[in-house]
Amino acid sequence: MIRDTAYLVVELVVLFFGVAFAIQLLQRRVGAERLQQWLGGPPVVAALKGIAIGFATPFCTFSAVPMLIGFRRANVRTAGYVAFIVAAPVLDPVLFGALILIVGPLAATIYLVVAFTAALALALVADAVGIERHLKPLAQVSTAHPTRTPEPAWTGPVTSTGQDDSATCGAADGLADDSPWRGLRSESRDAFDAAVQLLRSVAVVLVIGVAIGILIEAFITPEMAARLTVENSILSIPIAAILGTPLYFSTALFVPIADALTAAGVGIGAIVALTISGAGASVPEFLLLTKLADNRILGIFFAYVLAVAVLGGLLAQALVG
Repeated sequence: MIRDTAYLVVELVVLFFGVAFAIQLLQRRVGAERLQQWLGGPPVVAALKGIAIGFATPFCTFSAVPMLIGFRRANVRTAGYVAFIVAAPVLDPVLFGALILIVGPLAATIYLVVAFTAALALALVADAVGIERHLKPLAQVSTAHPTRTPEPAWTGPVTSTGQDDSATCGAADGLADDSPWRGLRSESRDAFDAAVQLLRSVAVVLVIGVAIGILIEAFITPEMAARLTVENSILSIPIAAILGTPLYFSTALFVPIADALTAAGVGIGAIVALTISGAGASVPEFLLLTKLADNRILGIFFAYVLAVAVLGGLLAQALVG
């Protein structure tokens, strides 16, 4: 177990650092204003763009967080980055392909439609209610000025002041560096420093989250999941959704669990529910996102994922099973 934890930590650190480095370079090269234009527009348009990016970059939440931070620093519209962070782990082409093989194309399509609709709906609601006031502000990072003392990537919770929420991130408080591009070599050094700085700010939470995920996976085996759902066939869909929520979900983990459920005679609805909840939320993810949002928002998010998982499972069971 210790070896598995160490391996997964190294893997996630490399992913996290690599994405943070690439996003920092991209944001500096493109510029915050152009990035806002690319991902801007009315809420529906911004949300669709965020979903498209999430589908094209099927990251787990750990590696999607640097992109989320980059979008916030660029002052991208709320609907855009909320849609991205919801869609990226769920609308995974590889996961979709695995579902086609295990439960068939129709059930996999239902999964895709439900996940897409859920990401779009949550993004539009978050944009409409002004979720920014419940997010923790991003502190300025030292990129264009190497001699400046680095600051932590996150600060304390946002307090409600009645002012424009956009002041908590982006160019409004100097988070987006609009200085001229200084060449790849110089910018790479600054991007490296910024990525290290961001990684340091989440290192402890990252390790704890991975350790918890490994422990949970050790107890919730494929055989246990199959037994619980088969013995409680009436409640198999909500049970599968609940089982998926604490897992740090990946395609490598999904395949043996789904195979065990299928072999045990578990319905398609339970497998779809497990996939949505397992890909969309996890305890390690919750720990990492506490750096970005308050617990009320995270609680609502997890409850939303669970409800969507149950709904998706029921639809798949009714239409296919």
